[in-house]
Amino acid sequence: MAEPYFRSLPLFPTYAIGDVGIDGLVPACRVESWEAFIEAMRSPDHNKAKGEIVYRGQAGHDWHLSSTLARLFDGGAVPADHQANLLAQFRLAMRGRGLDVSNLDEQEIWAFGQHHGLRTPLIDWTKSPYVALFFAFDEPDAEGVDNPSRAVFCLNMTAIRADESLSEIIFEPTHHENARLVNQAGLFTITPSGKDNLVSAILNELAENEVINPDDPMDVARYISKIHIPNENRVECLNTLRKMNIHHANLFPDPGGASKYCNDWLARLIEEERRDAAEAKAIEDAADRALAEPDPTPQTVEAVSAEAIAKLLRNTVRNDSEYPPEMLAGWATKLISLYERTAETDWPTRPSSELRLKLEFRKFLMSNSVNRAVAETGARRLIEFFKANWRATHAS
Repeated sequence: MAEPYFRSLPLFPTYAIGDVGIDGLVPACRVESWEAFIEAMRSPDHNKAKGEIVYRGQAGHDWHLSSTLARLFDGGAVPADHQANLLAQFRLAMRGRGLDVSNLDEQEIWAFGQHHGLRTPLIDWTKSPYVALFFAFDEPDAEGVDNPSRAVFCLNMTAIRADESLSEIIFEPTHHENARLVNQAGLFTITPSGKDNLVSAILNELAENEVINPDDPMDVARYISKIHIPNENRVECLNTLRKMNIHHANLFPDPGGASKYCNDWLARLIEEERRDAAEAKAIEDAADRALAEPDPTPQTVEAVSAEAIAKLLRNTVRNDSEYPPEMLAGWATKLISLYERTAETDWPTRPSSELRLKLEFRKFLMSNSVNRAVAETGARRLIEFFKANWRATHAS
């Protein structure tokens, strides 16, 4: 099976001009994982006060930089009259519908319309690479789509603004009605009408002014570049970003954002419960198979000790990375103490006493983040272990 395209690209921070059908003329590179992307964003080039970079995350590895309006036209060039007429129509349609846009600048109107579904010549960017990473990984791939990597574009805003002819391409709205933009540390690029697309507008201008050598990917990457990120461990990536307060409820401070945040929470909870149930069933099945196997030699009752209890726990939770041996040894000592405090003298002969002791064992395990099904198995095994010892001690 052929390696995915992005594997042919050099590792960050080395760039190359790759497949034009996938990356266009934007120099591209790759990282090994989304964690590696976060680490890459700590590099000096992405943390210069005098050279601010902005970012755009895109889910599709082969999506080009294109505005929603440009996508309607072959080649991406928006006819000037279509663009002007669309803006005029939106001004009229907004009468009596909330915000009065009649006195706003043209770009402010485009920005307001962009976040309410209007097709515009604007492309969203953010000053946070981590917000860009969120938008790159936010949505799952459509079924059947081959998408081996996701992407984050990088644009050197300071360098672009330094060029007089390109300075108008960057637009940061100032109107207070755009709370989403504030929370996303957002801004826009606007492609001049009649131009093929944003990338060609930038590269043509820089090349004509002999600022860059368009055939040198490292030279071009000082202004615009693309980083491919393996399309793996999407949920883990979003979970990490959530801990950084990057999630729908914060990036979209409106009822829609709150709803998406809650829906994502429920989906994660259901998936975790399914995974826990599957793990617990696998443990139960393994235990049942072990019990069904005949013992080659007569069994002896193992004496109560921290070592014996720790061994029982390890065979139950079966996860040394999450529950290392030293942790289980500490639990074993506490469980013996719990048994000595809770168990009545004749508890194995009284079902109610046995049940009470089993519930205490289960509660202890669950309070230490063992899922319910595994805790139930552990509590049952602890009861069997202590009952065998009690019977051996009280045998006539």
